[in-house]
Amino acid sequence: MKYRNIGMRRLIAVLMGIFFLCTGLLKLGDPVGTMLIVTEYCKFFHLQFLLPAAKGLGIFFSLLECGVGVALITGIARKVTAWVTYGLIGFFTILTFILWRANPEMDCGCFGEAFHLTHLQSLMKNVALLLLAAFAFTPMQSLGTTRPRRMVAAWMGWALLIVAAIYSNRHIPLVDFTAFAPGAELFASEDAGSSLQDSYRSAYIYEKDGRQDRFTLDNLPDTSWTFVKVDTLYRALEGTENPILSFRDADGEYRDELAAQGRVVVLSVYEPGKAPWDKIRERYQAIQSEGATPLLLVTSVPVGMDIPAYIADYKTLITLNRDNGGATYFNEGEVIAKWGVRDFPRNLADDLAADPVDLATHVAVKKRIQAQGFCLILGAVLILL
Repeated sequence: MKYRNIGMRRLIAVLMGIFFLCTGLLKLGDPVGTMLIVTEYCKFFHLQFLLPAAKGLGIFFSLLECGVGVALITGIARKVTAWVTYGLIGFFTILTFILWRANPEMDCGCFGEAFHLTHLQSLMKNVALLLLAAFAFTPMQSLGTTRPRRMVAAWMGWALLIVAAIYSNRHIPLVDFTAFAPGAELFASEDAGSSLQDSYRSAYIYEKDGRQDRFTLDNLPDTSWTFVKVDTLYRALEGTENPILSFRDADGEYRDELAAQGRVVVLSVYEPGKAPWDKIRERYQAIQSEGATPLLLVTSVPVGMDIPAYIADYKTLITLNRDNGGATYFNEGEVIAKWGVRDFPRNLADDLAADPVDLATHVAVKKRIQAQGFCLILGAVLILL
């Protein structure tokens, strides 16, 4: 009976480890998206001084979550792993309880961009994990022993996670869960009229005591808050899942239709002060020379800009392409491919001349094989070694 009890507890621990590893990898594979989640938490808890470190914190917590998952699966340092697991789940439970009570307009980020839970669902998920942890780790005196080779598996698993963190920090995500994922088709038309204008979602930014929050037009704050600005974000039209890529020209006119006509490569810059402008200018000219239409979208036009630029919202651009200065290829309004600053094709002519469906399929299959290959290698190391 005691042996079977230990076996059942190990099974629960392994299943929890798989869960932690999967949720951690979803966030680790998209460090910019995780940065946005951490940023929302920092603003909600009035920790603005941590905002410059939001990306680093996101990567750290993603690695911690994955690392705990590896330790649970391999069964190493079981008492230490048990206490760390308790601490991690307890920390997340407190956070989600506060979010459930306050009910702010933000996502918990438990699964990155892949899945979105309500605050109550997030809290219930963490409570369930606490109960499973109590079953798996109580009593601590009889957690069983670890075979030496499992320590080797754990170290190899952690090394693979470090490699994944470095790769994801330098490239756009292999798996895209955003509204502008390849295959998405824009809603943009010259004669959309009021229906297009009605599709914009406005967030009113107010500040109080150093804290900024978003409010809707129907739920504005009292007079103790100071108005800062209005953010105009894209959203899908009712009855369709097509996103809107909203941007304006120098006269303030919306020119969304430009991205939905013919072959267009959008160069998006959400942080102009940190953008690689030499590469952006070079690629803008390369796109023109290949007969496609280049569009430069920025959050603000830098002084001395020598190429035409359009203004778009920060969150729209960072959703469109996670890399600051990355390129997104549209064909008749459909997202065909995305490239980060380091991944821009050396022979752009071949990609633009290729059949859009073939190119989209090739890019998607290549990235899927890379992601699945990493997961298979990591799984083989953790389970078979």
